[in-house]
Amino acid sequence: MALALAQDFGAEALDLNRRLVAANPTDAASRTRLARCYMQAGQLDEAEAEYREVLRHDPRSRIAAGGLEMIEQERRRREAPPEPPHVARVPRARREAPPARQRAAAAPSALAEPVLQSFTGFSAADFDVLRSCERRDAQARFGPRVVDLIKRVNALPSSVEAAGVREPGKRQLFRAGRADVHASDAQWSVSNLGGRWEPQFNFGMHGGPAAGNWLRIGIGYDLGGDGDGGDGAGVANARNHLRRFQEVLASPRRSLFVGWMVKENGLIQYKSAGPRLDLREPSKAAAVLADADPVRTEWLFFGKWLSLEHPEDCATLSDPIGLVRTFDRVLLGLLPLWRALWE
Repeated sequence: MALALAQDFGAEALDLNRRLVAANPTDAASRTRLARCYMQAGQLDEAEAEYREVLRHDPRSRIAAGGLEMIEQERRRREAPPEPPHVARVPRARREAPPARQRAAAAPSALAEPVLQSFTGFSAADFDVLRSCERRDAQARFGPRVVDLIKRVNALPSSVEAAGVREPGKRQLFRAGRADVHASDAQWSVSNLGGRWEPQFNFGMHGGPAAGNWLRIGIGYDLGGDGDGGDGAGVANARNHLRRFQEVLASPRRSLFVGWMVKENGLIQYKSAGPRLDLREPSKAAAVLADADPVRTEWLFFGKWLSLEHPEDCATLSDPIGLVRTFDRVLLGLLPLWRALWE
């Protein structure tokens, strides 16, 4: 406390507050001071993780919320290109502006309104926008907010633990870049680092009518050959991972899947654009996945699906803190199965 009052957030304060948090993980004051120390040391990811943990226990913490805003501002400052040196400009002949009709045609329609840069949840209006988005527009419209969501999810202890299961010592589950938000017509998705030809933690958003209005969080298998590089090694690896999952489903550890599906009212995605509503019974869903042909199947997914048709889901989707908590619960619940898939 004395160091904080003296505005000393250096190495000594960092070490002290680390020990205080380790001794009492629920001490919000020590965590916020630790986050401030990380910020002063330039360790923004660690600072964000501490502030997120404070918000998990106290969503109304103004200190943590303000700290996250400072981190975002610092990241934007770091990412901003340096200003070019001032060079005297030579006056040029004035050119006539193109006709208004040409200007309107050149502007992308989906970006007529400012794009939100920070995650504020997803409303019914967002699903309406996504429904009419082509691939390029979907990525441009939703990319910045999804990247901000990824950063919040990466800061969750459950996310860090999942990353470490796949690769010991790894702490970042998802890569937080605009290019990592993969979009197609009326949908976008994100998969974990290195997960292209593996079981992948995956989340995404669908805008009807083909799939309905859903946001999904769970584990998927990409078994198609697109982007495999031509040698077939990637898709062969993905198929082998699916066979490993099918072995788990045929063993006593099948309960890791069925139990989680019961708890979360989970649904699977199999040979359809949206979730299989006809397979709500977890044992039936498990049977379908266990019998799936790895060679003839392009995509399998199981997880939590949030729908606009359910009031509770709508409330979760529109609440950024509530939705991140849902991510945390889903990831934490799937960790035992995730470990079994990587043994």
